[in-house]
Amino acid sequence: MFFGIIIGVAIMAAMVYLALDKKSNFPTRLASLGALALMILTLIICIVVVLTHHSAPVVDESVVYVGIPEKVEEVEEENNILAIIVSIVFLLVLFLVVMFLAFRENKRSKEK
Repeated sequence: MFFGIIIGVAIMAAMVYLALDKKSNFPTRLASLGALALMILTLIICIVVVLTHHSAPVVDESVVYVGIPEKVEEVEEENNILAIIVSIVFLLVLFLVVMFLAFRENKRSKEK
């Protein structure tokens, strides 16, 4: 899992580099921004799924209960809304900053 995270970060860094490189042409910038947008959308979906995943207690079906169980296990719900919102805002701001810088660099390269 750690290796996959490193590969994902490396690919994301490559997309940012291609979007901001002075030698990149406009189609390359658009393609890298599109790929970066899809990567960030995927990250947002994964963050929401991971942080809102509620695991139910495991029921052992091999045990037979006679009568009413004395104690019923309840799952404590963790409130991760703040972590989800902060993560989403950070990723969207990151994308908007890269997009702004890429379009500004494209405008500068056209003027030269």
